[in-house]
Amino acid sequence: MRPAPSTEDLIKIVRNYYDSSNAFLFASEPTPEESRRQALWTQWMENMEPWKALRAKLRTELPNYKTGETFSSADGGPRCVVYPPRELWSPKANWEIVGCVSLLAPVYFVYGVEYDYVDGRTQNYKASFEPPPPNMVLPTQVVARTIEEIFGVSALSRKVAETPVPLYAGLLEPPETTLFHTLFTSAPSSVP
Repeated sequence: MRPAPSTEDLIKIVRNYYDSSNAFLFASEPTPEESRRQALWTQWMENMEPWKALRAKLRTELPNYKTGETFSSADGGPRCVVYPPRELWSPKANWEIVGCVSLLAPVYFVYGVEYDYVDGRTQNYKASFEPPPPNMVLPTQVVARTIEEIFGVSALSRKVAETPVPLYAGLLEPPETTLFHTLFTSAPSSVP
């Protein structure tokens, strides 16, 4: 596994895939940046075998957990979600694991989505880059290790992930946009 690119290199990379002005909002055709990102998604969709291997391995390694996924071509890469068994759910502070693999650079990131479980419904979703709660440490480690094994990519540190970039990603605009938003997703709390 090669080391993650530097912060400066990552900023250069994401500039190729996201717009630096909001002019794209008024354009009738995709911008060159969006077209390049869409081409990566098309290429990825043509060979999803590694992704299928990731999902299969997670089901084997975490048999009591459910897995899901989300792919939006507006994002910088696919995300795999690992849901805790229902018997671990509580009214407050539940945690799902989200593993992201960037299509733009050889990096990944694992984070959590916190939510409440009230009256038979999940609600109040919030992305968390904090360490997982004790009952989710092992599954979080399994997700990270499995992504590294299958894709040969490096973990992106939280510090680098939170680096601001002067780009528009999804509904985010500078100065809110970070490397995380461009490399992975502009909507980290939105999971299936």
